[in-house]
Amino acid sequence: MKLFVALLATVSVCWARGTPTDPWNNVTGTSSQTFPTDVGFQGSVKYGAPPFLAQADQLKTSKPNHNSPVEMRWVPLNAEQDHATSDDIFRNLGSTSPYHQADDLFPETHGYENVPKQCRIKQAHILHRHGSRYPATGAGLLDAKLGLAQKLGNLQAQGDYGFLHSWKDQLGENALVHLGAQELFDSGVKYYYEYAQLLEQSKQKPVLRTTSQSRMIDSARYWALGFFGWDMADKAHIEVLTETLLQNNTLAPYMTCPNVFSPKALRILEWRAKAFGNAQKRLQENVKGVSFSKSDIITMIGLCGYETVSQGYSDFCKIFTKQDYEEYEYDQDLTFQSVFGFMSIGGRAMGIGWVTEFLSRLKGSGFHGPQTTQNSTLDSNPTYFPMHQPLYVDFTHDVVILTILTALNFRQIGDDLPGDHMNPNRRYRASRVTPFGARLVFEVMECDDDNGSTDYIRAKLNDAVVPLDGNQGCEGRRDGLCKLSDYMNFLEHHAYSMSNYDLLCQLKLDHNFNITALIDGAILSDDQVRELGKNPYHRSVLKHKHKLSKTALL
Repeated sequence: MKLFVALLATVSVCWARGTPTDPWNNVTGTSSQTFPTDVGFQGSVKYGAPPFLAQADQLKTSKPNHNSPVEMRWVPLNAEQDHATSDDIFRNLGSTSPYHQADDLFPETHGYENVPKQCRIKQAHILHRHGSRYPATGAGLLDAKLGLAQKLGNLQAQGDYGFLHSWKDQLGENALVHLGAQELFDSGVKYYYEYAQLLEQSKQKPVLRTTSQSRMIDSARYWALGFFGWDMADKAHIEVLTETLLQNNTLAPYMTCPNVFSPKALRILEWRAKAFGNAQKRLQENVKGVSFSKSDIITMIGLCGYETVSQGYSDFCKIFTKQDYEEYEYDQDLTFQSVFGFMSIGGRAMGIGWVTEFLSRLKGSGFHGPQTTQNSTLDSNPTYFPMHQPLYVDFTHDVVILTILTALNFRQIGDDLPGDHMNPNRRYRASRVTPFGARLVFEVMECDDDNGSTDYIRAKLNDAVVPLDGNQGCEGRRDGLCKLSDYMNFLEHHAYSMSNYDLLCQLKLDHNFNITALIDGAILSDDQVRELGKNPYHRSVLKHKHKLSKTALL
C-alpha cells in the first residue's frame, strides 16, 4: 500500500483532496442556485510567468509550425542519425502530450471513420479530459539543485546545455494554460459541426458535467464557448461536482475508493533501474558542477512538454534523443497502466460508477444503482442527471478516463507491460489514449437493414474508431459498430461484477482489507500473487497469514 501511495506522486495529475474544513460554497444540489459554479474546491492553483516566445525562441528552422501558437518544431538530439522527427518528442510525452488524433492506434478501423450511409446518429456521449495545464508540483528539486550551482558559480554547461546557466522554474501549478483553453475551444467547435443538429429538436438545455478543480471548470467553459457561442449560458447548464473527500463523484472516483492498490506497479521501479542511463551519462558529461539523478532526467524530459504548452518554448526539448523520449513514454505507460489500467487491481472499481451512469443514459431509465461512486442525491434528481438528452458531455481527468476504459473492458488497449524491457508493439500508449484534451465518444445510431432498422453503437477514442469485439459483447465488425442491445446487455450483466467494487472500495468481504481477502475472493491471479511476493512487506503477509508456499511467491 505504501508503494502504491508513493507511485501516485509520479502520475502527472494533482488531486486537491478536500477536508471537512473546506468551505462548502453553493455546492450543487444544496445551493439556492440550480447550477452554481462557485462551489469552491478548485485545488491548489498557481500561475506561472507570462510567455515571451517572440524573444525567447531561438530555434533556427524553416519548417512551418502549422499555425501552432507554441514551438513544436524541435527534433530530438541526433535526429538525423536516428531518423527522428518532432513527433518523436511531442507524441512521446505520455499523458502530457498536447492533443493530437490517435491516427495510429487502431489501424484496422482506418477507412471506417464516416458514419455508414444507412445509419443516422441519434445520440452522442462525450467523455472529455481537460486541456493542457501547468504541472501538478513544478520542478522544485531540480530548480533548487541548479539554482545553488548557479549561485556558487560551480555550473559549467556547454553547447546545447548552456541554457542551464540561467534556467529557472517559471511554471505555475495545475491551472489550465492558454493552449489548453484553445484545445477545448477547438474541440467545442469541432463537435458543434458534428453534433449540433442533435439539439435542434430537444426541448431541454443540455447539462454538461465537470468537477470543481480550476482546470476542469475552465475546460468545460471553453468547450461550451466553442460549441454554443458567447451566449452559452442561455443554451446549456454547467453542473459542477465537488472534487473532495467525503463526496461521491464519478468524475473523480479516487476520492471515494482509497483502498485499491497495484502489485504490478513494482515494475515501474524495475523499469527505472534499466532506463534513462544513457541520458544521465550524457548530461553528466556535458554539465559539470551538478550531479543528476534519473529522477532529474525524468523531470527534465517532462519540462520539455510543460514549458512548451505554458511558455511556448523549451530548451529541454533539444537535449534528449529519440531513445530518451521513447523510454520516457514507456515509463508513463507503465505507470498509468499499472496503477489505473488493466494491470491495476482497482482500475475497474474506480471506473465503474461512470459506466453505470452511462448505462442508465443509454437505457433512459434514470439512476437505479448499483451504488458505487455516484452521487446518488444528484443522480436521482432529473434536473442534475437528466434522461433522453441527445448529447451528453462530461469533463474529467486522464486517470479517470483510463479507469473507465478499463471498467468498459476495452482490452483493445489492455497490454500487460513488462518492467524489464520495452514492449514496442503495445497498443496502450498514454500519448494516444489520454493526451491533454483527450476525448472518448460514443455514438448511438439507427441503421436500416433487412429487418427495418436496428440500433447500433460505436466508440471513438481521440477520433480513432475502436474495434469493438467480444470483450464488449459485440460480434467484431470491421467498421466497429456493435448492436446496442448486445453492448447494453454486456454492461448490465458483467461490468459491475467484474469491477469487484464491494471488495476493493467498500471492504464488504474483509473489513481489515488485508491481502488474504483478495486471494480468498479469487481477485488476485497467481501472476499477481507472485508480483506481490516481490514486495518484502506483502511477502511476509502472504507467507505468514495466508500460509502460501515459497514456490507460489517465486
